[in-house]
Amino acid sequence: MSGWGGGGGSFGGGASGGGGSFAGGALAWDPSVTGMACAQLREARLRAEDAVRALRAAPDLAVAAAPGVNAAGLRWCGAELDARAAAAQALVGELDLLHDHTMLAGQSYEWASDAVRGLIERVAGTVAYALGTAVRTAALAAAPWAVAIGLVAVPLAAKLLLMHPELLASLTQRAQAAGTNLGRFLEDTSAFWERAGEVLMANPAFTGALALAVESTDEALAGLLGIPLPLANSVESRIGDDEVLGLLALSAAGGAGLLTGGGRVQAVFSRPVSPPSRPVTEPAEAMRIILDQDEQVTIAEFTMPDGSTRYQVFVRGTETIAPSGSSGLDMRANLENTGAAGEQLRGSDAAVAEAMREAGIEPGDAVDLFGFSQGAGAVANVAASGEFRVENALLVGGPVGAAEIPPEVAVLSVAHEGDIVPALDGWADGDGVQTTVVESAGGHGTGPLARHSGEEYLDTFEGIDDFAVDRWTQRMAALTAGGEPVSAVGVQLRRR
Repeated sequence: MSGWGGGGGSFGGGASGGGGSFAGGALAWDPSVTGMACAQLREARLRAEDAVRALRAAPDLAVAAAPGVNAAGLRWCGAELDARAAAAQALVGELDLLHDHTMLAGQSYEWASDAVRGLIERVAGTVAYALGTAVRTAALAAAPWAVAIGLVAVPLAAKLLLMHPELLASLTQRAQAAGTNLGRFLEDTSAFWERAGEVLMANPAFTGALALAVESTDEALAGLLGIPLPLANSVESRIGDDEVLGLLALSAAGGAGLLTGGGRVQAVFSRPVSPPSRPVTEPAEAMRIILDQDEQVTIAEFTMPDGSTRYQVFVRGTETIAPSGSSGLDMRANLENTGAAGEQLRGSDAAVAEAMREAGIEPGDAVDLFGFSQGAGAVANVAASGEFRVENALLVGGPVGAAEIPPEVAVLSVAHEGDIVPALDGWADGDGVQTTVVESAGGHGTGPLARHSGEEYLDTFEGIDDFAVDRWTQRMAALTAGGEPVSAVGVQLRRR
């Protein structure tokens, strides 16, 4: 098991998945391996303390001899109880020491990891800047006007092809008349990526390099535009890597909007659907609902034994590349989600929050969020916004590394080895989401996005044996026990 996302911030609050703390205070959720191990040690210490109290609560067995009373045997039992209480107390101390050593080792590893990551990012940024400068120099030397013309001509040509498909057909016919089989070329290119892409993407080194390349986009752009590297680094250090990447994503989303048209993603229609028979507690259950639901979003309401209300929200992944009338979960929405900052939601994340408000979710209602792919990115941003009282979030195969979700939210983020989608969010800052990377069950996906198949994630969850997943599932079961279904609605997301 390994992790995407930031290494920092895991130990700031001594976080745990539950079970209290040595000081008696509630602790935040920590999905890291060290956090989970420390939580188990804390729970073991509490059990040992319970044993000490129980043993010392036994009555005094040192009694005077009397007819029918084995005083010697009772004294032996009393001594044995005292010895076991002392051993349990010693175990408490050993668990304390082991907890501290585990925490220190994990923190030391985290600091070292952060230092190495920082060095790698600086080197990669310098290389990206040099590449951007080289491209700019070559382009200007070859044709000074080519860049300016291309900035106008390329988007205009794309716009015309999108508005007039007959132009693309005409282009294909002209290519064929000239002896060029454009269709065959496109087919061969696609076949190549079907063959080679899956092998390439399945390499963890490649997916890690891809995340680093995405993180270095701003340096490459600075080199392309001729901005001095010290100035670019100064801006990045003041604003933050994730914020700069978000601004670039928003710029790309704005450009996509000019090319394709269409307004913002909205929650435009909802209809009643059958709610789950009980609150969902397992990742496999959540994935099954996400894959089977008819609409882009499902919101289920439950009544808890104490009379409170709990909501569970399920969001699908990207359904179309270009905006269409059938779904707002398009590629442009991915860029808009990447540009989210705190309460500022701009893409499908804003539409999910809108759907939640329309479903009647109040600020004090407990909420569990479940999302796959783009849906994971959307619900991660909703949780980070702080508008709702989100208690748990399951993020599957999503670009979620930059989402700074409050520590009181129990986040389980899972991605397959070889799934490149989580890498598209770059290397997250220290406060971002940590993702558990697991081996895929396989058997469904093909091509470069083979390991991103929702069916593969479902199969993986049905057979997974992972400590972080088990602990999150146990927490969900404890928080939702006794919940009774009330109603559910399916919500459509559209770009208008």
